[in-house]
Amino acid sequence: MNEQVSEILETAMLKEVASAAIYRQAATLAPEPAVATLLEELAEEEGHHLAVLKNLKPENIKRTPALPSRIADLKLTDHLKAPSELPGAELTETLLFAIKREAESVNFYTSLMGLFSDESAKNLCQAIAWQEMAHKAKLELLYDRIVYIED
Repeated sequence: MNEQVSEILETAMLKEVASAAIYRQAATLAPEPAVATLLEELAEEEGHHLAVLKNLKPENIKRTPALPSRIADLKLTDHLKAPSELPGAELTETLLFAIKREAESVNFYTSLMGLFSDESAKNLCQAIAWQEMAHKAKLELLYDRIVYIED
């Protein structure tokens, strides 16, 4: 695996570890059980992302299929302010915080993709960005179901 790909993987793994740690720490300070449960689930998902990255084989990143149109983007972070800190946040604030982190990750990997000339490195950045985008979409849909309940 070339050096650029190794660096991207290392950065991505560190980001997943950091996210999981943030969510686990915040879960211990959650004001209600539903928030603690959500935070533990988010930490677990980051752990799953880490496992995927650790087990990634170089031959699997040579070509990435085009699928960004299949991932919904409700753009909640464009319209709603997320809290800057997680400890003590309510359920909807926790979701907005997590959505914001995922959006930042999507932007990070999308920007990073443009810096590389190596196709494997670009494909890896794109694949990770899509994974983060899918996670963001899942959280946005959950937020939408919780906040915008129809009568």
